[in-house]
Amino acid sequence: MQLQSLHHWLEQRLADESGGALQPGRFAELCGRLLAAGVVWREHSRPEAALYDELVRVEALLREWFACMGFVLIHDLDARLFRLYPPGEAGGADEEDGVKRLRARLSRDFVASALALRFLYTEALTGRRALVDERLALSLEELSQTLVTLLAHRLPSSATERLNLLRELRKQRLLHFVEDESAGQMEMGLAVLRPVLSFVSDEALEDALRQVAR
Repeated sequence: MQLQSLHHWLEQRLADESGGALQPGRFAELCGRLLAAGVVWREHSRPEAALYDELVRVEALLREWFACMGFVLIHDLDARLFRLYPPGEAGGADEEDGVKRLRARLSRDFVASALALRFLYTEALTGRRALVDERLALSLEELSQTLVTLLAHRLPSSATERLNLLRELRKQRLLHFVEDESAGQMEMGLAVLRPVLSFVSDEALEDALRQVAR
């Protein structure tokens, strides 16, 4: 009986918020997509653009639904991107935009690389580097040098490990690259993407830099 009541409540909310365009089955698919990937970025592809538009229609319901399980759904309106953070990854209310979001369940290499990419993208926004279509082009060698200079951190020593790290960064829509014969080598080309700004907040970057300076 309670399950039927929940189903009826969901149907009613979807009818109110989506105008009947979304049924419970499709809502479940959207939730599953966010749980599986953790991110939906409208600019990534046509299918992802369609997903994003559906998510926008039921954003309030999605936020409530995930909050019941301790998840935090973030909507970056400027980048037109949704991110879903599992319980514990967003920290408390006072730390939602801080370094704690980066630390949980992420490797040190990933966290350091995300911080370095955010630093480089911020330089581009201030005119110190060139942006083309909101993308910052650089080499893996440039990323490596920034990691050492900024955070005293080194990339993995093997090309295979570096490529696996880059794939994780790409999965989070922080990077774009083509896997050709140079993949994982220091000369390979990368493009830093706009979503890095919401993935690594100003506070997270500043906190990391303060910790290194101590």
